Amino acid sequence: MDRKEFLTKSAGLVIISGLSVLGISAQEKTNKKYTVIDKRCDGCGHCFRACRDKALTATNDRKAVIDSQKCIGCGDCVRFCRRMAIVEIEENPKA
Repeated sequence: MDRKEFLTKSAGLVIISGLSVLGISAQEKTNKKYTVIDKRCDGCGHCFRACRDKALTATNDRKAVIDSQKCIGCGDCVRFCRRMAIVEIEENPKA
């Protein structure tokens, strides 16, 4: 089996099984919540392209804002943010 055939079959298995390339199915909603640190965001748009649920919107100066109603908590935006501007919100911060 050559490389092209292997990649084609592997990609097919991922799509057929319902898993994303990053490992979380599109239907699975997690309890994780994320926020954008405005000072770190440079408006590059990587997170917008990574978000499968279109949960990110832009402000007038192109900064990212997360819509918590649409966000499923997959973390794709965090992985693609080159400035580490998107961080997980801790539900119960330890005192």
